[in-house]
Amino acid sequence: MNPIICALDTQDLNKVVFLANALHGKVGMVKLGLEFFAAHGPSGVREVAKCNIPIFLDLKLHDIPNTVAKTVEAIKVLGVEILTLHINGGTKMLKEALSVVKGTKMKLVGVTVLTSMGNEDLNELGVTKEVKSQVILFAKLAKKIGLHGIVCSALEAQEVRQECGKDFTIITPGIRVNSGHDDQKRTATPKEAMSSGADYIVVGRPITKSDSPANSAELIWKSLIN
Repeated sequence: MNPIICALDTQDLNKVVFLANALHGKVGMVKLGLEFFAAHGPSGVREVAKCNIPIFLDLKLHDIPNTVAKTVEAIKVLGVEILTLHINGGTKMLKEALSVVKGTKMKLVGVTVLTSMGNEDLNELGVTKEVKSQVILFAKLAKKIGLHGIVCSALEAQEVRQECGKDFTIITPGIRVNSGHDDQKRTATPKEAMSSGADYIVVGRPITKSDSPANSAELIWKSLIN
């Protein structure tokens, strides 16, 4: 299994389709996020799906249970592999979303604490737990409810794996090939993330901004298996 999910974070549909075709067989999935979905909606997702590459649709849904359930209903016909929603939407929201995808191949994965956030950000919102404790709390709730897995940083992956077992998917964003954090605080290298127990790593700019995205993806993959 290729654990690389390449983040195609742009509004440029032609560029996304070009990259999806170029990365076919070089990554496990491509990630389409809010920026792309706001610009192109379901029709844009369908265009990328024509590239025959699995899609990780990262919309981080968070609303009242009925609204989220109806949104998942609309998305499930697009044939995406994984859809994200915020765990802090609560048990009822998560359960209703799960009921919609029952019997389909689409997997629901819960977002724990965004990698752009640190302890001070949680404290500002009135959350007294440290990031790692909050992530583990959310992960255990997601496992109990029946979500396929979670999204968390590599810094929490090892503890989540210990708490939730091997049959629980862990996806880690905030992956940096070189030093630097950009707009994210909790980051790690591909090797560090996989060693911590991640099943998938989300890599964007190191692949998409390179002169040869396919070669860059292949180099990252080789670094993980050597």
